[in-house]
Amino acid sequence: PYTTLFRSFGMDMKSVPMVGDALRDLQAGAALGMQPILVRTGKGEETLAAGGLPEGTLVFANLAEAVQHIIS
Repeated sequence: PYTTLFRSFGMDMKSVPMVGDALRDLQAGAALGMQPILVRTGKGEETLAAGGLPEGTLVFANLAEAVQHIIS
């Protein structure tokens, strides 16, 4: 569904950030070709410690830092 929506607007999923604090969130976004971004708040510290993040995952202290990166 999301891939069809983005394709209809001519967008590449690689330009779309996927922000989450759980591994399954990041894996889902990465499977669609999105840029996985882990925030260390919520379950993020636990997720980071467990390892196994998708390749290329960016890590930020919190959502505000992640958003600042996205809009810059």
